[in-house]
Amino acid sequence: MNPIIPHYAQYCWSKYVYPVFKASTNYDHVVKENLVHCAWPKISAPYDKIAGDRLEFLKKSKSTIRDGLDKAKSGGKKKPKKGAEAEAPKVFEKCIVFVAKEYPEFKKQCLTILQGFEFDEENKIVGDHIGAIRDAFDKKQGGLAMKFVSF
Repeated sequence: MNPIIPHYAQYCWSKYVYPVFKASTNYDHVVKENLVHCAWPKISAPYDKIAGDRLEFLKKSKSTIRDGLDKAKSGGKKKPKKGAEAEAPKVFEKCIVFVAKEYPEFKKQCLTILQGFEFDEENKIVGDHIGAIRDAFDKKQGGLAMKFVSF
């Protein structure tokens, strides 16, 4: 913000950010009161592709959840039949997302198998991972495993 709108950036820094840094006891960097005298931020660590992929997944998940909630609020894609009144929109106040702490045993085995494969530049698995999954399970569990690893 500072290069684009320096006066507003200085105001926000002085009013909200600087007092917090100044009062902080566990922040060991030098904090200057005037933004003009502050250096540009430096990269603290190299880019972590795995963390970036995880962040991208979370962003997409959040977007998908919001789109689903908006769709549910509007009643979905179904339009009322001719002559019928439109269904009143449902009232949703919250959305609950369940996260598993641990995978079932067959999913753990699938992930272990997939760890043995490499990815190419286009993020595609190199090798026959489908064959490896099919060989590791019986027919019923193989179907569940294929649904789990399909991406």
